[in-house]
Amino acid sequence: MNVMDCVAIVGAAAWTPQIGTWVFRTLTKPEVSLHLDSKPEIGYTSFGPIFNVRFALLSEKKDVILNKFSVKLRHESGASYTFDWDGISEDLSEIQNPMGPTMSIKKTSLPLIVKVLHTGVAQLFVRFQHKQFKVNFKKYFDPSLAQYNLLKNSGTLKTEEDINNLVLTREFNDVIKILNSEFIWSAGKYTVTFKFDSPNKFSYKEREYTFILNQDDIDILRKNIETIKVDLLEGAKVDTIPDYKRKEIYWEWRHPDLQRKDVIR
Repeated sequence: MNVMDCVAIVGAAAWTPQIGTWVFRTLTKPEVSLHLDSKPEIGYTSFGPIFNVRFALLSEKKDVILNKFSVKLRHESGASYTFDWDGISEDLSEIQNPMGPTMSIKKTSLPLIVKVLHTGVAQLFVRFQHKQFKVNFKKYFDPSLAQYNLLKNSGTLKTEEDINNLVLTREFNDVIKILNSEFIWSAGKYTVTFKFDSPNKFSYKEREYTFILNQDDIDILRKNIETIKVDLLEGAKVDTIPDYKRKEIYWEWRHPDLQRKDVIR
């Protein structure tokens, strides 16, 4: 063995730990775990059925990029509904105020991607909307919007009373009918499962959660259908009447207890 052979062996040996690290990083999959707030936010608004929840995401061994969140709700009757993420608020930091309450620094963004670092915890408030509602609602809302624009452009809509009378039109009543038919909430137990997608391979232990809505919850949530009428009319007034000040809209929400089941998939 000559000197050059020795140099080559020493050089290769020096690279061995680095190569091992590269191989380890390439083959290692991040392990994602989910920790939920015990009080989700259940609602029904102009955007349809709403399921909002705060949770923390942890990634062990490696960072991971998540590019889609969805949640599946299955009622005890067998009815199943898929909700897609529609918006995110992320907790970035807190400012301790000795003279008052602690202030949180948040970042609100559209649902594009979330990067979960293996050195930290991503704390998110995710807004989920019923996937099928947008499709079904659009079929009836578009004709109503076309009728509204026709009346507006013809100069028929000038006063608040003119706009309030839109509730008498067939198109507006068709919108209310679809809002009633798309009200999916009913009394009973719901099983909840979350799904995450990523451009990279990762492991995730899918767990099931449950919550219960009683009939009082359903009756309260149904009140929002009347509120949606007001919300739609208020939007038309802002759009039509100069300097109109929109009335405040108050929605009814339910916050049932979310329990984790022991089943692990």
